[in-house]
Amino acid sequence: MKQYSFGTCKLEIADPVVVGQAKGHFWFSTLHPFDDRNLLCEVVVTADMAQGKWPAKLYLSRDGGSSWNWVRDIDSYGPISTPLGPNRLLMMPYELWALSAKDKRNAQAEGTILTLSQEGSVAAETATVKFLDFPRDLADYHVGELYLLTNGNILRWRDGGLITTIYGRFAGEGKDCNIAMTSQDGGFTWRYHSLVAEGMTMQNAGEGANESNSVRLPDGRLMCVYRVGSSQPYCKSYSADEGATWTIPESMPGVFSVEPQLVRLGKGLILLSGGRPGLYLWVCADKEGKQWERINLAEHHNASLAEASSQYPASFCEGKDSSLSTSYTGMQKIGPNEALISYDRLTNSWSGAPGPWGKEDMVFTVRVKVEPR
Repeated sequence: MKQYSFGTCKLEIADPVVVGQAKGHFWFSTLHPFDDRNLLCEVVVTADMAQGKWPAKLYLSRDGGSSWNWVRDIDSYGPISTPLGPNRLLMMPYELWALSAKDKRNAQAEGTILTLSQEGSVAAETATVKFLDFPRDLADYHVGELYLLTNGNILRWRDGGLITTIYGRFAGEGKDCNIAMTSQDGGFTWRYHSLVAEGMTMQNAGEGANESNSVRLPDGRLMCVYRVGSSQPYCKSYSADEGATWTIPESMPGVFSVEPQLVRLGKGLILLSGGRPGLYLWVCADKEGKQWERINLAEHHNASLAEASSQYPASFCEGKDSSLSTSYTGMQKIGPNEALISYDRLTNSWSGAPGPWGKEDMVFTVRVKVEPR
């Protein structure tokens, strides 16, 4: 356990815990809680390329992330999930297919329902998930798919439904858009709600607006943070009307750059994890997402582990090298003032282990406790 102190808050970050390790691809971890004690860590075991379904391994912790055990493999990775009831989760599909060959405004794919038994096994069954009613035709993607990918977390909508953000690209356009979707049936059917950020209007965004996460602020507004390009600062938008309209994109200098993860803890404290180059955790105590303090997670990782083969090289810790981690993190709230973060450590960049930095790629979690001053 190591302590970090700022003028607005203090943090305790535990030593890293190994989730798993493997040769080949073992990366892009995400966290999926049944509750505060029982959580799944999902790890992708295939190359980073459009392929329809992404195979993954599931690891289960029954002690809030203090230890992990493999429980099963699944055929179709999904980066986000939503509870269906006690010990049941619906995991969204990642890539999506058109409902019919000529339909460019409605998409579907098989999600995964995961059920945790009392003994600690996890059963999996498929269920169709639909994303409907887009106002314009979507671009084509991979082998019959539409350019539409799930990514953002799922929040409760004030009317009792759900709201999430995904990203896609409309036909004839060259940049991604961040899109808000809502569901009234527990996450099986999603309907277009609004554009959070339209990539073609963002001149300085290399990719447009894509990977995202959202949080409800203490004043009731929604804040969505999203990627606009590798090594570029995140952008953010706010909504005061439950996602119907959003403020123009605002750049977040010094806070970057791939797949942000957001958690709101007690007393309005907000955590954000991400990176590239490097691997970082940011904390905000102003309740609005304006001022962020930074912790270097790669340096914390190295200081907590004696084994050199599990550490990051100095160049990665200094933000000069992007090859030793995807910098994609998973983060979930596991208590009023606590969160769990997952991340990967690679040995051979995007080529898969083994490599010059070790025999196997690894995924870790760290537990974070935050207190305001």
